[in-house]
Amino acid sequence: MLSEDFTALDPASEIISKETFLQLLSSGEYLPLRLDSKDSSSYYQLYKLSASDNADIRTTLKSWGSQAFALYKLEGTKFPVFNFVDLAGRVYSNETSKGKILVLKCWYIGCTYCVKEMPALNEMVNQYKNRKDVLFVSIAFDTQEALTTFLKKRTFTYAIVPDQKDYITDVLKVHMYPTHFIVNRQGIIAKVVNDEKALATALKKEAAK
Repeated sequence: MLSEDFTALDPASEIISKETFLQLLSSGEYLPLRLDSKDSSSYYQLYKLSASDNADIRTTLKSWGSQAFALYKLEGTKFPVFNFVDLAGRVYSNETSKGKILVLKCWYIGCTYCVKEMPALNEMVNQYKNRKDVLFVSIAFDTQEALTTFLKKRTFTYAIVPDQKDYITDVLKVHMYPTHFIVNRQGIIAKVVNDEKALATALKKEAAK
C-alpha cells in the first residue's frame, strides 16, 4: 500500500521524504517494511538487501518500485487529454469534467483484485450520490461485448468505458492494477492509489476542499 500517505524511514530509521523513499525503492536494492504503530498512522522503512540476496527479488522490487515512483510523480501534474464514451453512450472529457472531481479507475476483467474491490467501490459511489461534483468513471482494457457479459454477473456502478488499453498503458503509463486517479476540479492529478481504502481516504480529503 505504498500509494497511501505514510511516514518514510531510511535503513537508519531517519525520516525521509516519500519521494526519496520511492526513488531508493526503485533501485531494487531495498525492501519496504511496514512497521507496526500504536495509532492509525502508517510507517514504512527501507531494508537494505545484501549482495547474496536472490537476483529475482531485486528485479521484482525494481519493477514494483519504479512503477510506484512513476505514479507518485504524476501527482500535481495536469491530467492528460481524454474523451471517453461509456457503455451507456455518455461522454466524459476534460471539458465536461471541469469544476468536478474525477475518480478514475484503470482495470480489466481478468484482474482478480480489480473485481474483488468492486463492492467497496459501489458503496463509495452510493456515499457520494448526492455530490454532483464527483464523477466516478472506470476505463477498461476489455471490449464492449466482454464488459456487457461481465456486468450480467457483477454489479459495478461506476461509468464503464471499454477499449482503453492503449490510453491506460501508453498515455497514463499505468502497469499496476487496479490503479485509481483522483483528478481535482482544476484538472490536476491530486492522488494516485492502488487500493480502495487509500482511495476512500484520499477522496474524503479532496471532497472536503
